Amino acid sequence: MVYHQKKYQQQEADRRSLCLHDCIARKVLAEPAWLNQATVTLQQRYEQQLLSYGAYLNWQAILAQADNPEAFIRAMTATDKTTTALRRKTIFSGVLNEKERSDCLAALL
Repeated sequence: MVYHQKKYQQQEADRRSLCLHDCIARKVLAEPAWLNQATVTLQQRYEQQLLSYGAYLNWQAILAQADNPEAFIRAMTATDKTTTALRRKTIFSGVLNEKERSDCLAALL
């Protein structure tokens, strides 16, 4: 029973993260300076060995799509296992302020 509860909690967290990353992607496209910050964060985390090489490459591939808004949003909100796991350790922390975050999550209800 505990396993099912934890699995449900993780699914809910992933659902919220997916929603937040859709909002993040749209804000990043509107304010490209956030892309630079994400790139710096990515590089720092990789150099500090907080990210695997595979995660580093996957984030690089997502960031590389920022010049195509539709592709970037699709990449940020993909529902495959790899992208879902990437979002759990996002490089886009701090992009949304509390109001933006609340407004974004309110759309889930």
